[in-house]
Amino acid sequence: MSLGGSSWVRRHRCLLLVVARVLLLLWVFLFFCCSGDAVAAAPTTTGGGGGGDLEDQLYDELNALTMNLTAVLLQQFSFCITKRESERDEIFGFKQNSAYLSDCDNALGGSASNLLCGTEEMKLYFTNLATVDTTPPNVNCNSSNWSLVCEPGWAAPRAIGIQAANNSQRSHDDVIPLRNNNYPQPCCAGFFCPQALACMIPCPLGAYCPLATLNNSTGDCDPYGYQITQANDSCGGADKWADVSSTINIFCPAGQYCPTPVEARNCSTEHFCRLGSTVEESCSQLTSCKSQNLKSQNLQGVGGLILAILSVLLLVVYTCSDWLMDIRKRQKSAAREVAAKQAKERVSMLERWRKARGSAKLQASRLSRKVSRSISRKLDSPNTQQQMTEEDSEVRERGDASDSYGPSPLQPTTISPSPGETSTPLTTNCPHHHQHHHPPPHQLLPIPRKGSHSQMFAYAYGQIEKERAFGLKGQSPSVKDLEPSLLPPKTTAATSSEQQQYYDDDAMVVVEKKRFKISLSFIDLSLVLKGSGKKILSNVTGKLAPGCITAVMGPSGAGKTMFLNALAGKSASFSHTTGQVLINGHPGSIHCYKRIIGFVPQDDVVHGSLTVEENLWFSANYRLPVKMQKYERVLVVERIIQALGLGYIRDSVVGTVENRGISGGQRKRVNVGLEMVMEPSLLILDEPTSGLDSTSSRLVLQALRREALVGVNVVLVVHQPSYGLFRMFDDVMFLAKGGYTVYLGPVNEVEAYFAGLGLVVPDRINPPDHYMDALEGIVDQPQNASNFDPKALPVLWMMHKGYNVPSELLVMRAMDISSATCEDDDDHQEMKNNNAKNHILLESSKLATSFAQEVWADLCHHFVVIWDGISSTFSKVEDKAGRETPGFLLQFQIVFIRVAKQRFREVRVHVQDYIILLIAGACLGFLSNMKDANLGSQGYIFTITAIALLSMIAALRTFSVDKLQFWRESASGINRTAFFLAKDVVDLFNVGLKPLIYLSMFYFLSTPRSTFLDNYIVTLVLVYCVTGISYIIAILFEPVPAQLWSVFLPILATLIVTSKHTGFLLQLSYLSYARYALEAYVIANAKMYKGVWLITRCGVLANEGYSVNDWGKCILVLFLYGIVARLVALLCLLFSHRRRQK
Repeated sequence: MSLGGSSWVRRHRCLLLVVARVLLLLWVFLFFCCSGDAVAAAPTTTGGGGGGDLEDQLYDELNALTMNLTAVLLQQFSFCITKRESERDEIFGFKQNSAYLSDCDNALGGSASNLLCGTEEMKLYFTNLATVDTTPPNVNCNSSNWSLVCEPGWAAPRAIGIQAANNSQRSHDDVIPLRNNNYPQPCCAGFFCPQALACMIPCPLGAYCPLATLNNSTGDCDPYGYQITQANDSCGGADKWADVSSTINIFCPAGQYCPTPVEARNCSTEHFCRLGSTVEESCSQLTSCKSQNLKSQNLQGVGGLILAILSVLLLVVYTCSDWLMDIRKRQKSAAREVAAKQAKERVSMLERWRKARGSAKLQASRLSRKVSRSISRKLDSPNTQQQMTEEDSEVRERGDASDSYGPSPLQPTTISPSPGETSTPLTTNCPHHHQHHHPPPHQLLPIPRKGSHSQMFAYAYGQIEKERAFGLKGQSPSVKDLEPSLLPPKTTAATSSEQQQYYDDDAMVVVEKKRFKISLSFIDLSLVLKGSGKKILSNVTGKLAPGCITAVMGPSGAGKTMFLNALAGKSASFSHTTGQVLINGHPGSIHCYKRIIGFVPQDDVVHGSLTVEENLWFSANYRLPVKMQKYERVLVVERIIQALGLGYIRDSVVGTVENRGISGGQRKRVNVGLEMVMEPSLLILDEPTSGLDSTSSRLVLQALRREALVGVNVVLVVHQPSYGLFRMFDDVMFLAKGGYTVYLGPVNEVEAYFAGLGLVVPDRINPPDHYMDALEGIVDQPQNASNFDPKALPVLWMMHKGYNVPSELLVMRAMDISSATCEDDDDHQEMKNNNAKNHILLESSKLATSFAQEVWADLCHHFVVIWDGISSTFSKVEDKAGRETPGFLLQFQIVFIRVAKQRFREVRVHVQDYIILLIAGACLGFLSNMKDANLGSQGYIFTITAIALLSMIAALRTFSVDKLQFWRESASGINRTAFFLAKDVVDLFNVGLKPLIYLSMFYFLSTPRSTFLDNYIVTLVLVYCVTGISYIIAILFEPVPAQLWSVFLPILATLIVTSKHTGFLLQLSYLSYARYALEAYVIANAKMYKGVWLITRCGVLANEGYSVNDWGKCILVLFLYGIVARLVALLCLLFSHRRRQK
């Protein structure tokens, strides 16, 4: 900041006036304390005894003066001064170092106070700092009165008894004291004497003000560089003190330190001395300061060492993250394998026990009959022999039957009932499904009473193995047949946390828990899109019973997915629904049962950075009843994994588009398992078998069959099922284009129904494929039904069921009949022409609609959708599900653990972010402009931009990557506030680590004067602030525009701060986070500039509008910006995209 140029003067005139007033008040009482009303006309030499008293008087006067002036300065100019006592000592230090004052007073014969500047002289000097080399003329120095005392570095004592002859011709003679120009005195060491003032001012600490010496070769007075215009005169002392750019010669040289303004010492080894230092600073132990007179310590080696350490550490984490994740995985896998092996051995042992017991019974029976025959008197009776032969054959048949064994996945199975739920034998409730009358299997393992993984896995696998074995067998082993070690403790009544068990002499019966049943009935269900008015569903009527698997089929565009959305209550935000939907025979909202409804979307929306098992466990933890015991949860998850054939990939990461994981078919099964694992009462699936092979499709259908056996209402959309899969459905629903129902009923009756209409399935043709071709209109005309018309199928179905046929269908049907019977009639041709004219008129009316009307309609529709989302957020529905899921704190814990696992598994991505931060810190550290003239403010501008850019782009991944997963989880009932807070808390690790990584390079390469801790705190709150802003962008926008916004906003914020602060830009800068970050950085640096740097510090702060006391305020503002940004992001999460969260 140069004060010498005229352009600088014009720009900073107001600034210089402020600085002048600051320094003027600093010396305002100096004249009154250090000078009297009458002074000797010429300096006199006092006696030795009186000299000490004068020195003490001078010291006391200066000490009292500086204390009072600092208090005044603190009140009026607090923007650049912090504390009264410390600031006074840092600027003057008379109390600690006053020897040079005594030397000056002795050199002047005890009249040093007479040479000090008065109030108006100081005012004249400091108000003209911009033209410090050309002080305005005054009574002592003007064009007609110019002597040696007016030269820089010289002064004169005040004069008494001498009155000016022409007072009217004197400038400022009423306020500026008259000085005796006949007795010039060189300015004392430690003082400076401005040009044209003829008085001296003490130099501040950090300045070096020795007497000047004449350089004969240049004629300059070194080290100050001024010249004496009076002939044959010598140099005086220092001449001026201003900012560092214009008066750098008065600053203590770099490489030296100045304890007093008259003493400059060389920096010793292991120390360094900056420009304007009063003490030498110790070098860091990580640097080598072997030479003397070091201007600064070289911390580039420290930065390189830190870079190497961090690089090695990040490389280790980058390469070993997968290995660290596998440690826990291997431990649990070993426990599972042991439990599965033990369960199979126990089942095998039980089977052998049963066979041995049966064989022993058979041998005992035979022995008993032999004994009976030997003692019977009727051994020779033919009837008796025949009876014995029949009994033997019967026993042999029973023995042979007991040897048959083989698992059947379609057999009914049982699990233990949860507390508070009723229990019934496990049989299907579907009225169209064939009933399997097999006795239920049994609990053969004791309920785990501890929370160890081994015990819980043993319980789960034991239960699964028993279901497989005895579900097929259909026989119940008696309690006497069981191995004693396999039996649970026999109790008369079950506790609230254990299964209820019933014992008798012959058998143990364990019954399945009865789930809440949901039956759906719909009458004339129609659906019309809000924007276009297109009708998707038309007068759909039917019933979906619990315990049944209902398949929805139809050609593309028939409204199958919209039908599922209407059943699940997901279509209200974008469509108008008419008709009735009855739940268990009563009207009501399906959202009342949201906690027990599972919806499998068509897209495989799963967490790619989690394993298969982790995905299932997360869904189970936040959706299963909160009171369900851990071992029961283990059983549920393990059963789903086994049922869907996911056991061998359970520890595999699902993967994403960039990082390949499991196959598409396996991902589809995981997608289905996420809803099955929450034990729903209504399970809706949108194309769960699409993309699966026949084997995988059968696994999914077998798992769904088990859900139906326990009373779940299963509805799914399928495409081209094989005949085997088709026969596994209980009911089937065919939809034609336009959303009309063609058939809804049992699978075993569909062929008979269509055959009655003349649509017979040819040989070797899959019936569902043939019916789909018929609905598409690509089936040849049946030979035995010449009048068959696929368009008439909806009308025929409604007439068959006795439903009301809509008028548009009747008209369509009549037109089709007339076109079929009167194709060549003139009336028919005329009707066709009329229809063509009507169609043309309709299209013309559509074209006549103005563009403005279309835009207005789209805007209205958009605002209606937004309002529906907001109103649905605040609307509350009665919970009729009867299931208590985890609350806020528990869901926060569940999401926190999940996100922490994801972050650790994504450590390689974060390592790349850290490496970029290291490179940015190193580059900006080398290129930073940390000049003392601007207190390093220019060096921090690029830091703010780089930190904001890198942090915001990286923070986009927090909500952009798994946005689809969040929408699905929000629709299933997850607490969105807990979700947001958990993610934010996990990201606090990155928020705290990124400033440390960046500053490890930038700070040690740019070497600012502020401390590392101050820089870290400012950078920390800056990262926290911009991360919150990034959350808003990530939630509101798609990934590509979100990245553009994350680049545009930091650049714009920095440009606003660095532009000219006038008008609207000045007001706008107060809204920019970059202003407060830059101010905090500059203030942290400014507090380290003391003593001789006072004018420079106050000048920069006044020019930027900063205050040295506002550092804490800036930190608080940035922190509040981060808090407010997160609150706004949370509101965006709650209210935006509500259509997708239903």
